[in-house]
Amino acid sequence: MAIISDIQLSTNRYFQDQSGAALTGSFVSQSFGFSSFSISIVNDAAGYIEYSFDGTEVHGRLHAGESRVMDFRRQRRIWLRGESGGESYRLEVY
Repeated sequence: MAIISDIQLSTNRYFQDQSGAALTGSFVSQSFGFSSFSISIVNDAAGYIEYSFDGTEVHGRLHAGESRVMDFRRQRRIWLRGESGGESYRLEVY
């Protein structure tokens, strides 16, 4: 049985919410400044929030009260947009 020991966790952390970067109806880029290991998004709003890893294609949608954790996801940024703009959210990356 082989043991995998090449997993490299990030020692960096990034947190953002609507008080630091308000969502609009267009994708807003959020750059972490490092390559992520895990990305967590929580939708605290009544409308949906969409996310993208290239700024154009929708890679996922979170409805009111939903959250998503994406482990082993190597990204340097993510783009978010709200259904109508101004949605409350929490984004945590490490």
